[in-house]
Amino acid sequence: MLMASFISVSRNSSSTPTRNQRAKGNFFTGSQENWPGISPDGLVLFFSSNRPGTAGLWDLYMARRTTTKDPWGPPVNLGPVVNSTTWEVGAKTSHDGSMLYFHSPRSGGFSSCDIWQTPIIPIVDFNGDGKVDIADVFIMLEHWHTDYSLCDIGPMPWGDGKVDIEDLKVFIAEWEKANPPAQP
Repeated sequence: MLMASFISVSRNSSSTPTRNQRAKGNFFTGSQENWPGISPDGLVLFFSSNRPGTAGLWDLYMARRTTTKDPWGPPVNLGPVVNSTTWEVGAKTSHDGSMLYFHSPRSGGFSSCDIWQTPIIPIVDFNGDGKVDIADVFIMLEHWHTDYSLCDIGPMPWGDGKVDIEDLKVFIAEWEKANPPAQP
């Protein structure tokens, strides 16, 4: 298996092969970044890294960009729901972007390395108070028409680079799940 400490991409408007170019972004640490997977819309890059601060040997990270021509933003560790004390690699999303698939030898599996899945769910409790309420709407409205990534949750699953009506639609759908109407 060939492992590299960088991610490279080929760009060409025709079918002519081109020289690989290092992906533009600030996720190179001197550690290894491997096993890339990209979202169907090309706006989210998932990769595994053994960089300092990982929970295990290799953790899954993601980096976002606003358009496919923009550089990648800073990477975010996918956290303890996804990452274990062993390793997670090979992240891929479902076609609709609602599920993340990866493989890991974590405990609870059936063999030495199993395929795992986790839903991609928007976080709409923007102020972290444990409830989805009007205070969260106000936070979204304070950042309306900006690129504030905390509130950029729509269209699902990872936003489009601006806080707008698409984000409000996702928020309302999640708010209704957290606050179901009273039954008569």
